[in-house]
Amino acid sequence: MKRLFFGLLLFLLPAFAVAADNEKQLFELESAITQRQQEQQTLFQQFQMLQELRRHEIAQDDQAAPVGSGLTLSGEAPKYEDLARQRKDRVERIQRYTNELNELYARYQEMENERQTLIEQLNGLKSGEDNLMERKK
Repeated sequence: MKRLFFGLLLFLLPAFAVAADNEKQLFELESAITQRQQEQQTLFQQFQMLQELRRHEIAQDDQAAPVGSGLTLSGEAPKYEDLARQRKDRVERIQRYTNELNELYARYQEMENERQTLIEQLNGLKSGEDNLMERKK
């Protein structure tokens, strides 16, 4: 009887080790997926903020009329050089925002690809675990 018990124990021990290892891998994959989702959420929020800043700059650019109907506080018309510099600065800000938006989008997509790969690994591990459970029955 003892031999049967020890034989059974030796037979099941690797299965328990595999199950424990699978549980650890499942936990690690789920944690990594959650981390990628949080990083994506942060990137998306940054993207939205930059997008609003860019929209605001574009809206200012579309107004075309200088602040105060073209007069400064002293009652003089603004100098052409000042208006040109302001416009150039605004165009540069819009371009910088556009570049940053493109970078954030690329990083977001990279995170999404990593997340999808992790999900596929997780699903593969779960289906392998399900097949193992079915074989035990």
